[in-house]
Amino acid sequence: MTIQTRFYQVSGYRAHSNGWYQYDDKPMIRALASETSKDFRPGGSDAPLELVLGILPCGASYVLLTTEQMHLFTQKYRLNIPRGSWRSSDFLSLSPIYFYSEAELSSKLATYKQRPRNKNRRETEEPRDNSQANRGYVAGPASVHYRAYFEQQRYVYMQYRSVLWIKCSFRRTLYHLLAKRILPEKFALSPPSWLSGIRVISIVFVQWSVDKRRREERLQNPSLIEVGITDAHFPSFFDTPTGGGTTLHLKLKQAAKNPRSKPQMPNHSKVEEITKSELPQRLRTLFDHDAKKSGTPLTVLCHDEEMTRGILERAGIDVSSYESGLSSLLPFCPAEDKVCP
Repeated sequence: MTIQTRFYQVSGYRAHSNGWYQYDDKPMIRALASETSKDFRPGGSDAPLELVLGILPCGASYVLLTTEQMHLFTQKYRLNIPRGSWRSSDFLSLSPIYFYSEAELSSKLATYKQRPRNKNRRETEEPRDNSQANRGYVAGPASVHYRAYFEQQRYVYMQYRSVLWIKCSFRRTLYHLLAKRILPEKFALSPPSWLSGIRVISIVFVQWSVDKRRREERLQNPSLIEVGITDAHFPSFFDTPTGGGTTLHLKLKQAAKNPRSKPQMPNHSKVEEITKSELPQRLRTLFDHDAKKSGTPLTVLCHDEEMTRGILERAGIDVSSYESGLSSLLPFCPAEDKVCP
């Protein structure tokens, strides 16, 4: 498959599809939902419709067609290919979005419908996307990265040399790439070299829920009561019936406890009780990974980046060179054509 670097917006503010059916999305939605070709349903004719969700630097999102999808769709229904397009470099993230029915697709695209502009301000107000999906982002700060980060793992990571940090949920693009469920080229990506092997650590530091101190104080001296860890290698993780890997639940002795709470023991992990003073060494052992020597990147999933960085730093793990971003792990292929929507 050719690496896609140009994308076309369906529905919404200044969408490329607006001229097809005189701004009526219903015929387009029916046509898209009825598509059964591999370009629209890579998993087979019974699989969900796979389109692309792009997140702009401001946080606004749009549903997109790849160039190949656009050509197939317009040729089949004898529609004009719109002039101009979005470039892959216009977006912070490009990720798969799935629709299992015409109703789902219609419901999603309805959120991009433009609201009537205030007639008293039409002459002075600058036109912009005021849809339910995007008005909060378009009117907000100039650069909002977190929505794109969520979609990218939905994918989010900090990088330290070849060590990658990820927060939020480990799904969408990274998960589908590792499971070989999507083609990277469809999302403007060159096939990543690390798909042949990557180590993933998921770590969660659980704090005393009734700690009422200011966040600054909790960051400096968190009241930890337990730590959850999963360590796995991909793609071999998918090759074993139980998923492989190691899952560990560390309970800290002498940690503050709520006498009214009823702790639930984890079902799929080994439980071990250690002292708080033993935790730093356990963390140093866990993160003893030479990515360059092994040729395998280390990816870490976490809940609170700032808290996790502080705990690891105090454990003697150097985090000073960590960087936020996805450009090294999933770099977009540049689009040479300078086109605009």
